[in-house]
Amino acid sequence: MSRSVNKIILVGNVGRDPDIQETKNGTKVAHFSLATNRRFGGADGEERTDWHRLTMWARLAQFAEDYIRSGARIYVEGVLEYDAYERDGVTIPTADVNVKEVVLLSSRSAEDDETLEAVA
Repeated sequence: MSRSVNKIILVGNVGRDPDIQETKNGTKVAHFSLATNRRFGGADGEERTDWHRLTMWARLAQFAEDYIRSGARIYVEGVLEYDAYERDGVTIPTADVNVKEVVLLSSRSAEDDETLEAVA
């Protein structure tokens, strides 16, 4: 039996409040961005910010709606999914993290600083 793994772990800061929607059958879905930073060339090197598109479904989407806000620091585990869409005849590839677990590490408000966790 061959084995394969598709798992992504990110720790970063939420770029914008989640966009909450519902599917036709009433399932809640949340979309938002997460920023992670990495440094090139050692401690004094250049820093780069990478932006990740995150999607949460059902209970996790409800958690996002209730607790996740722009600027919050979160830990997420999920699956990396690739897709594409067409705009003006040009195919545009996308990469999205389908979140399976989230931990709220901090929020923008000091009074809300508690660790909250949700799992799909």
